[in-house]
Amino acid sequence: MKLIAIEGPLKGKILDLEDVEKIVIGRDPNTSDIVLDDTSVSRKHLEIEKTPLGFKATNLSSTNPLEINENVVETQELSEGDFLKIGDNIFAYEKNEEDIVEEEKILDEEDIAEKYKPVEIEPPFDEENNETIYEEEENAFPSSLISDTPFILKVISGPNAGAEFGLEKSKKYLIGKDPNLCDIVFTDLSVSKKNSKIIVDDNGNIFIEDLNSKNGTFINNTPIKEKLEITAQDLVTIGTSTFLILAKESLEETIYSPAPTFEIKEEKKEKEEKKEPSVWQKQKIPTKHLIFVSSIFIIVFVVFISFFSLFKSSKIDEKIKNPSEMIANSIKDFKDVEFSFAPSSKELLLIGHVMSTIDKQELMYALDQLDFINKIEDNIIIDELVVKNFNQVLDQVNSYKSVFLLNPKDGEFILSGSVDTSKDYESLADYVNLNFNYLDKLKNMVVIDEILKVQIFSMLQKYNLSGITFEMISDELVLAGRYNEKEKNTFFELIEELKKTNGIHYVKNLALPTTKDAARIDISNKYKITGYASSDGRDISVVANGKIVTIGDLLDGLLVTSIDLNEIYLEKDEIKYKIGYSR
Repeated sequence: MKLIAIEGPLKGKILDLEDVEKIVIGRDPNTSDIVLDDTSVSRKHLEIEKTPLGFKATNLSSTNPLEINENVVETQELSEGDFLKIGDNIFAYEKNEEDIVEEEKILDEEDIAEKYKPVEIEPPFDEENNETIYEEEENAFPSSLISDTPFILKVISGPNAGAEFGLEKSKKYLIGKDPNLCDIVFTDLSVSKKNSKIIVDDNGNIFIEDLNSKNGTFINNTPIKEKLEITAQDLVTIGTSTFLILAKESLEETIYSPAPTFEIKEEKKEKEEKKEPSVWQKQKIPTKHLIFVSSIFIIVFVVFISFFSLFKSSKIDEKIKNPSEMIANSIKDFKDVEFSFAPSSKELLLIGHVMSTIDKQELMYALDQLDFINKIEDNIIIDELVVKNFNQVLDQVNSYKSVFLLNPKDGEFILSGSVDTSKDYESLADYVNLNFNYLDKLKNMVVIDEILKVQIFSMLQKYNLSGITFEMISDELVLAGRYNEKEKNTFFELIEELKKTNGIHYVKNLALPTTKDAARIDISNKYKITGYASSDGRDISVVANGKIVTIGDLLDGLLVTSIDLNEIYLEKDEIKYKIGYSR
């Protein structure tokens, strides 16, 4: 029985449940039997316990509970085909073939041996053990998934060693590490997303073509530049993986090396060995010649060994020289990552930040190429996971719904957005100080809406544009109203200054320029007329907002030019206004 990760950051990981009585799965290595290196997994996420019927799963997480088949559960027996959601990962539960296939017809030993006869490839002869290197692998995988295909692609080395894929005639197959693009997927970081293409024509001829991959495609250790035909004897290498393609017909026959051949060779060798002493016995070599030749041989041998040792020593010194410089060169693309290397124990300590999980994988792959490192203590922080988790927390508080965390580059965080009041801002600051672990790398750019509105109003007064109104919609500022066409340059200077104000990301201009002859702007809603005085049937003064004004007076900077029975006419900078009132 096993759990196979089919989705999520741990896709491809297999948890073997064979010989398990009770285990705990989680993120904490101190409390869990099986550790999942994923921040979305709780420290103790679930418990798997063996029962007479199979296995049952029990939830141990309160923050991110276990889901089975999209249902949150506490305890449930596991069945074939169940899907378990652990953090952001989905695992499929599968039983062994012998546990689920109970009603199939039992074949006798001879039928089984004939049906699953392994591919035997003639190896170098070994007197003590003459088994092929593939016998154990192939006996262990009599897969029915490839039984109907005429050809089999078998991986013999690399991360997918032992895997088999069926190939059919008149089809093309893409090979790479991207499961969304390729028909045959290799979990090998050195393989390109689309690495190679295999073509099987109608006659069963097999061709392979490299798709401009980074590390190339090799046939028998020779790189290929164009489409080539391959046979069952060809070894194909992509990245660090090697495979060969076998015809299904050849799997049904076992090729044996004829035993008499070896016996004949042995007899010939014995005869030759017997003949050689007789030849040497008949020859007489002068003693001085033997001494001379022996001396020459000894001198050449000593010189050769000395030269080889010197060359070897230089190579080792060069290899271990400046290990810190080699490590720094490997991680030079990750600016926020720092390290400490102990040459005595060959242990490497990593600290710092990377932006994504993919960046982390690339960093670890680069360090894996340095064979002088025995152990890596990994304390790298993945910023995208920090941003995701913190934004989920902020979204749960109503007063913080317009606030969000950004990550512009490695090890740098920006808190952006807006809150309504100063009280909300203080509450947010306290919350961030308690719950965000990287305050030294955080830049707070949250805006208080009520203060921003006062700031905009002050700027309008500064530029003497009291006829302009505004409204904030999220981080967008909308300007409306009228302004004197002669002050057009001043108005656009205001817009440029508003664009530079923190909290305003976009300015939408709906204001219109006004000429001397344009219609008057009604500002009646800003003034309340509570009294008036008249002479000869005409009003000569009024009380506006508690202030007595007459013709020629200034009302909030506006010149009163005329007072009629129901309207007051004002003017400023050649822009005309009116205040309506009823008697």
